[in-house]
Amino acid sequence: MAVTEASLRDELKTAMRAKDQLRTRVVRNLLAAIKNKNIETGAESISESDLLAILKRETKQCRETLDAARDAGRDEMAADHVDVLAVLEGYLPKQLSEDELETAIKAIVAETGADSIGPVMKELGQRHAGGYDGKLASKVVARVLN
Repeated sequence: MAVTEASLRDELKTAMRAKDQLRTRVVRNLLAAIKNKNIETGAESISESDLLAILKRETKQCRETLDAARDAGRDEMAADHVDVLAVLEGYLPKQLSEDELETAIKAIVAETGADSIGPVMKELGQRHAGGYDGKLASKVVARVLN
């Protein structure tokens, strides 16, 4: 099931009733980011692609903070961000494995005849939006094209 603004609101109510402070905090932050996007665009609701972009951005920021906390030796902060990251990743679509990614990329190259990374990555993004790690995909595309 895809995550929607309404499902996040329901999730917030459930988390608050269960006194799940971590999930409550994470969902509130997501809803605040959605509200900011709505204000920015002047829309009443958010598109699925915008919601996916927000989820990916929040997940990326959490990973970066986690890495910084680990590098600084702040174990308590790192542990908290591991938990937050687990909640955020639960809202993202299932990610393709490296083998699945390679199969998809080979199919794109065969169908389009692309011989550079840009067109392959663009087509991959259209077919599997949010379903893969961009850095891993770039490496796999480079390997397949060489």
